[in-house]
Amino acid sequence: MLGEELDKQVRAYIASLRENGAVINTAIVMACAQGVVKSYDSNLLECNGGHISLTKNWAKYLMERMGFVKRRASTKAKVSVSDFDQLKSQFVFDVKAIIEMEEIPGELVINWDQTGIHYVPVSSWTMAKEGSKRVEIAGVDDKRQITAVFGGTLAGDFLPPQLIYQGKTHKSLPPVKFPSDWHITFTENHWSNEKTMADYLEKILFPYLEKKRQELKLDPNYPALVIFDRFRGQCTENILALLEARHVFVAVVPANCTDRLQPLDVSVNKAAKEFLRSRFQEWYSEQICQQLQRGKETALQPVDLRMSVVKPLGAKWMMNL
Repeated sequence: MLGEELDKQVRAYIASLRENGAVINTAIVMACAQGVVKSYDSNLLECNGGHISLTKNWAKYLMERMGFVKRRASTKAKVSVSDFDQLKSQFVFDVKAIIEMEEIPGELVINWDQTGIHYVPVSSWTMAKEGSKRVEIAGVDDKRQITAVFGGTLAGDFLPPQLIYQGKTHKSLPPVKFPSDWHITFTENHWSNEKTMADYLEKILFPYLEKKRQELKLDPNYPALVIFDRFRGQCTENILALLEARHVFVAVVPANCTDRLQPLDVSVNKAAKEFLRSRFQEWYSEQICQQLQRGKETALQPVDLRMSVVKPLGAKWMMNL
């Protein structure tokens, strides 16, 4: 697909990344190749009318040609739910019953979900030379991530997100101006907890409910319904009491069924991550292209992925979702 010289440059860069212990995945390979091609002639890329199409399958094929093999890092196995169909039927019945009995409009049926967002795309897959006895899975424990809390309604509206950064003070937040209705906060490990969920209710959910009830000309105490999973930080007495005080019913996704019954988990979350992944690839490829344009004879250097670089970039990409 690539010319011999272009192919050689991409392979040399990937080998250099591995020697430096950096993560190697399809996003990195595709971004590198795109940058190399753009520095030579961007019109060769399919997106610009050319014949070169850089796909995930191509990236995997290149790594195989380099003598790498897939090795999966150990991760927690998914829990099998033997009575899933029964749990699903009961869950759907409960949601439908609350909506019908309380006559809740779609605008007041809200689902929210926490999801991890990586600054740099990582994968549970990496590459190690075939025959290697010990394999270091570079990047699988990459801590450069945040937690995003996305919310949406049955009517198709999206609530402003909550973003949780890792840190102990406001200095840990990126130096960018977020939309005024977003909630930007931090915890020591960037994880959501009872406090951040209470903030989510007070700063995002309740203002939305108040505004929407007014728009629909409903009583200020008109019932609403929220759907979320069994994450312990939002199933506390305090959180449930706050919801009850605002006349909000709760439907909890059955344990170990989030990947199949959590609405946002099976729709929005994946699309959001794919968008951010594509933005990263575009930026990464541009860094490669600029290196080559500055000095054709100089070997490619690993792209600077320090937090001071990727944190503000990630924040700007989030605002383009």
